[in-house]
Amino acid sequence: MNELLDTIVPPFDEPADWDDVLRRARARRAPRRLVLAAVVVGAALVVGPALGVLLTRDTTPRLPADADKRNVVVVVQPLTGRILVQAAPWKGHDGICYLMLSERAGCVPRTPRATLVLTSPITGYTFDERVVSGTALTLAGKRVPLQLVHFPKLAVTFFFRRGRLPLLFKEVALRDAAGHVVVRQVLRR
Repeated sequence: MNELLDTIVPPFDEPADWDDVLRRARARRAPRRLVLAAVVVGAALVVGPALGVLLTRDTTPRLPADADKRNVVVVVQPLTGRILVQAAPWKGHDGICYLMLSERAGCVPRTPRATLVLTSPITGYTFDERVVSGTALTLAGKRVPLQLVHFPKLAVTFFFRRGRLPLLFKEVALRDAAGHVVVRQVLRR
């Protein structure tokens, strides 16, 4: 076999230059600028689309999908013009779907005395048909009148506090036409 190799590759008697072999075998490094440019381009390709998705998505709560959006009612805070409530009939159910203060949304079945109160600013709804007025009691003991809006088609009454400054409340009382309290809710702090 050595004879065959000797015929293909002629023998040579020069001394080996291992330093030259090792020098040529070393891996060459890419210039720093090229590496930095590749990192920047890679980051732009990965982070750019993700950032675009985050910035274009509207994450604020909306009226639930089960709401009949052809029959939406809206309550606007008179002094600020802020939309406090959006409500609509609940498709296929006896109840309503609501969005209050652009923070809380849901669909609820209609029950004769059901009431929900949210705070800061104070707002809520009741299915109790007897309710015609309401007040909220501040932590300092002052009674503040509530604004009520009744929607006969939905058979629900929404209430909210008029005013721009949020106050801390400890109780909400809703009254009938005779002035008797029909709903009283103590608020947790």
